[in-house]
Amino acid sequence: MKTDKEQNIIYFDNDDEFYEYVVVPEIVAHKTNHIDKLGYPIYYYDWNFSDMYNDDIRNGVLYMIKDENSQIFKHGAVTYSTITKSVPNLQQYFADL
Repeated sequence: MKTDKEQNIIYFDNDDEFYEYVVVPEIVAHKTNHIDKLGYPIYYYDWNFSDMYNDDIRNGVLYMIKDENSQIFKHGAVTYSTITKSVPNLQQYFADL
């Protein structure tokens, strides 16, 4: 990982490095306001982005993954378990010519 504070960009070498930075690898249950037919509350399951990622989003940081075969960049999303979330602040990486 490399940070360019002047341009407000963080560079990652590959998807694994990016994934470790942004994903908190833990499934969390969230109770909804809905009740099922038997009167039990309905839950949904999710995972959280890291505090670092959330801070970066608030500060307008952009991310670039240097791997030209990056699946995260290709899909604009990251997946943990079976839950996929969009990552809107990814930009295409262009190597210095």
